Parts: sequence; C-alpha cells; structure tokens
Amino acid sequence: MKYEFKVLNTREVKDILAELKEHFGTEAKIEDAMVEGGDGKIYLISRKFGEIDQSKLRINNLGLYFCKRENNGFKPTIEGSQIIKPVKNVFEINEAQRDLWMQGDDLTIGSQELQGLVVVKHKDDFYGAGAYKEGRILNFIPKERRLKTSVEED
Repeated sequence: MKYEFKVLNTREVKDILAELKEHFGTEAKIEDAMVEGGDGKIYLISRKFGEIDQSKLRINNLGLYFCKRENNGFKPTIEGSQIIKPVKNVFEINEAQRDLWMQGDDLTIGSQELQGLVVVKHKDDFYGAGAYKEGRILNFIPKERRLKTSVEED
C-alpha cells in the first residue's frame, strides 16, 4: 500500500496553528514543514522534504506524527501536545489518574469548563488528547502506546 503525502503550504499551516491557538490557547511556533497524509494525519518534517520527488518513494509514514484532522478540530498526539504546550482545554490529572490514562482508561471528571478535544496534563508533562463528553474524557491513546503497568516517579 502506498500513501500519498501533501506538503502543506504556508496558508494551510497558518490555518492549523490558528485553530490550535483558538482551541488550546497555544502560541506554538513550528519551524518544520507540515505534511498531511490521506488519512488526515499531519506530520512535522524537515522543510527539505518538499524538494524530493515523492513519486519515486514508497513511504508508509514520515516525520513526527503531530496531530490529526478531525471533524471537530485538530487532535494533537502525545508529542504534538508536548510541542504546542496548551493552556486552554487542558485537564490536570494526579498520579493515579495519569496511570489510568496511560493504560488506556477514560477519566470520569464530572462537570468542567472544557469543550470538545482536551489535552491531559500531569505536572509539566502532557499526555495527549481525549474528548470531553458528559463528565468524562474519552481516551484516544492508541493500544500500542498504552502502558501495561503504572508509571514510577523519580
């Protein structure tokens, strides 16, 4: 299977960053190029990638998986949330909740002033995005990235 990737132009990148700023209150400055796959996944990659003739490449994925284009906005990955460092629509969790989150569990949090996509944070670390709905944050961490046991603190 061959994937097609599109190097996003300056206007498209500005639109993505503007939407991230609107929803997450971030002032992210991204110097890398953004590339979007046919599945809506957006990757950060060296700007030199645009100089390569892609027709001669067989690529499944490339760069750093940054976020995904969803119907309700852009969903940052764990790494994407660490890059943008959101200040809005962020839910702070404790150690026990962090362990549950990283094991793939949804979080029951009650009524909050959150909307749609939410980034989960513990201390200074960001742990990706979920969807806030009816007092819960639905976990979007892929199965292959989930932890089998709790995280040990230093």
